Amino acid sequence: MMGCESASSIEDPNKFYFIKFFGGDGDQTGEDLVALPDGTFILFGTTRSSAVGSNRQWYLAKADAKGNRIWEKTFGGTTDEEATDIELTSDGRLVAVGNTYKTPTDRDVRIMTLTLDGDPLDSALIPILDNSGNITKGDEDAASVTETTDGFIIAGSTTYVTGKTGGIFGSSDPRDALNIRVKKDLKPYQNSWPTTQTYGTFSDDVSKKIYQVSDGFYLFGFSNSPSSGHTVENYNVWYYKIGFTGISLGNNYLGNQSEDEKPSSVSVAPPQSGGGYVLAGITYNQAGAGSFYVSRLRSSLVFNASDDQFRKSLSTVLGSNLNERTSVFASQQSGFYVLANEKSFNDNQNWILTKVNNDGSTAWNLPIVYGGEGPDSIGAVQELPDGRLVLIGTMRTGKSDTGELKLTLIKVNQDGKFLN
Repeated sequence: MMGCESASSIEDPNKFYFIKFFGGDGDQTGEDLVALPDGTFILFGTTRSSAVGSNRQWYLAKADAKGNRIWEKTFGGTTDEEATDIELTSDGRLVAVGNTYKTPTDRDVRIMTLTLDGDPLDSALIPILDNSGNITKGDEDAASVTETTDGFIIAGSTTYVTGKTGGIFGSSDPRDALNIRVKKDLKPYQNSWPTTQTYGTFSDDVSKKIYQVSDGFYLFGFSNSPSSGHTVENYNVWYYKIGFTGISLGNNYLGNQSEDEKPSSVSVAPPQSGGGYVLAGITYNQAGAGSFYVSRLRSSLVFNASDDQFRKSLSTVLGSNLNERTSVFASQQSGFYVLANEKSFNDNQNWILTKVNNDGSTAWNLPIVYGGEGPDSIGAVQELPDGRLVLIGTMRTGKSDTGELKLTLIKVNQDGKFLN
């Protein structure tokens, strides 16, 4: 016999699922978030008022479990600021990283620690130094920050390129990878580390995420230095290891010569998902069409082909000329959620979410698309302890060509839908 639920016994989906916009006058972007144990969220992005000549500043907001704003704060000075990554530390602080523009073509890395109420603790502007300890004029782009046992380490890239030891001499050399290490109080290391803040060959080299291991650090990113057996300089997965004094301990490249693989996010896979490291990004074929790219490397890397657990280019067509940012998050059950941008549906850039299985095959028949008219761009996806998903990014409100950009927070079920 079938039962019948009264209206009072059916839970309102709006209590669990929502789309919320944050910010006031001007434009606000959403880059990353922290889900706190009490069910609230810390949201991180940028803000720029509509006043003529105003600068971008860091934008920090706190929301409750229903997406209602609790508070908001801004940080910045007289130059533009970029926000890229925020993390919860093991001692209950927030650590945020981004870039400060000294000139339109010269950025330095900014890192800040804050309380959970958004009050600043320490802040540092970190220039890249040459071998003599002088500040360089390279343009730095911080991608992420990771807590270490004694501080933090920052991944990214810089146009200050020097001291090459490999690659193809004479090739284009626009960027080297960053591996900036600071102490808990954000003071720089005084040993040999300042002379090893960058790493790369005669190629375009970028690090996206760094993890500490027992005897050093694993760094993950991409490079167009040719892989073994390749004759063209296309982009491949690039990963390497450095010791605690910054000395290189090995590196490797993985990819297909017929495609560009440019991972932009990395997640540690739990045992139920097979362990190791999962990288997600965008791959472009020779016609310039983009699709999801997912790769998994084993937990203990030896920097040869045996590290490669799988490399998959999913069949989902994302379009061309994309914002190449992606976000991958390992599910507590099994598989991985991947969030990216797409332009294939109506030539407006939207958010697109899919899930892949432990072997890299697609878990959903169709991805979920979020967005409307105008250029919507993703920030990050996370799975909450109850299995629901929360996504952050940027959407344009109002008219597609004149509306304001707003930090956007979305909460959906485990299938990416607004359903109980």
